[in-house]
Amino acid sequence: MTRDRPRRNRRPIEKLLLATLGAATGVGFVATFSLGYAVWQLDQVERFEVNDVLTAPTSEPVTASDLLRLNTENKEEVNKATVETTEEILLPPAIRDPVAQAENYLLVGSDSVEGISADDAIMTGRSHAVGNHLADTIMILRLRNDGTAAVVSVPRDLLVPIASTDSIAKINSAYNLDSSAQTRAARLIETVEAHFNIGLQHFVEVDLDGFRRLVDAIGGVSICFNRPTRDRTIQDSGDPTQGGTGFTVGKGWTHLNGDQALAFVRSRRLLTQQQDGQWVRLGVWNDLERNSRQQQFIFQALDQAFDRAVGNPRTLQRLLSIVATDLRTSNTLSVFDDGLKLARRFKGLDVENDLERYALQLVDVTVNGQAGLEIVDNDHNQRVIQIFRGIGWNDVIGERVEVTVSGPNSLSLASRLRGAGFKATQQEAPPSTTNRIRYGAGGDKAAVLLAARLRQTVEMLPDPSLLGNQIRLEITTDPPSVMVGYRAVNPPQALAITATNTVPPPPRTLGVCG
Repeated sequence: MTRDRPRRNRRPIEKLLLATLGAATGVGFVATFSLGYAVWQLDQVERFEVNDVLTAPTSEPVTASDLLRLNTENKEEVNKATVETTEEILLPPAIRDPVAQAENYLLVGSDSVEGISADDAIMTGRSHAVGNHLADTIMILRLRNDGTAAVVSVPRDLLVPIASTDSIAKINSAYNLDSSAQTRAARLIETVEAHFNIGLQHFVEVDLDGFRRLVDAIGGVSICFNRPTRDRTIQDSGDPTQGGTGFTVGKGWTHLNGDQALAFVRSRRLLTQQQDGQWVRLGVWNDLERNSRQQQFIFQALDQAFDRAVGNPRTLQRLLSIVATDLRTSNTLSVFDDGLKLARRFKGLDVENDLERYALQLVDVTVNGQAGLEIVDNDHNQRVIQIFRGIGWNDVIGERVEVTVSGPNSLSLASRLRGAGFKATQQEAPPSTTNRIRYGAGGDKAAVLLAARLRQTVEMLPDPSLLGNQIRLEITTDPPSVMVGYRAVNPPQALAITATNTVPPPPRTLGVCG
């Protein structure tokens, strides 16, 4: 007969250790399963082979601030080279590392309704054919490594040359010419890059149903309205074919579900109720007000989505499922690795302070009998577009510096400076006693930028008769030569009067709530 061995009572510390190991094993299993599920879901995302039309990141232009920063960081070397010897410190034309710079994303909301029933809320107020794939929403998003971002909407009614065609048409039609989704994406990418002369590194597209499902997956989005707001109705238009999306809300904070959110961002003639009870159209142009509203909503939704998804496995699971079926990206994006990186960046993004939102100034035009919009050729729009080339709103770069070359045979030097990117004109005059740069209030950075492109040392003198980035280069019979690169120069003394070369940026917040 065998006696049972008496059970040993475990000490409390052993029990705690075993419980901890068991919990850790369970957590590890759940984490491994969750990670595997996420990888599997994200692997289902449709990816377009469009890397041949997307552009690799390029070096950002050299600014006067870059040169001044280098002077500060290398002050001893600069002083030694410019004061004690005649040796030049040559800097390459591209100071910044393109790999470390920002990237541009083309964000597209397609109006495709394939698979949507005729009685679905998405079909309310819709006039397009079911087979259409027009780009209903187009945005360019620039993500910088310093944690900030910039976004601009491209109006869908903008008339542009459509890539690989001989036609000028509304830009949204570039997404509707081809039967292949991949070819549609490639044509739109090429059209945007060519018209705005900017490089795009990534492409992301979602359709109407995907947008609606994403909003529902995060439990809706809260938006504030400072007045009762609704979309135009058939009674407003007097035309049975010109109804709206059915959107209507009261004053104050409103929580929008997917259908309401879609109606809100799709509305092209939103009306607000005034104190006298009258309903007044919000915004002058359809696309301008609509683009502003879409920007406001999408980034508020992102802000709220990341807060809710973190720590909520159920919400995260729903989001992954929708991303897998309704999102399409370029093959330049690793959906998992880049997706995690983007999620971390957006989670830390302060929508109110770190996101710059820009709007283009437009004018109504008619081209070949087709009505649409055109970008106004002005300084505002140039600066907006330059933001997406990596140029800050008030950066001093060559094309923002107006140089008047004064002296004998000034035509040739002015031509070479234009080739170097400056706005240079010439003025025949008697030779100066020395080659020198004259600058006015706020023009010291412009003087530095010009001096850095001249091979010979040139004196820089303040001149109160000049203003901002307007400078004068006075030359002798032996004028300075223009370099391919830059050399380090000591900055001149700034004039002790108010600088006026800065241009106030547009408002950062363009929303319904005011």
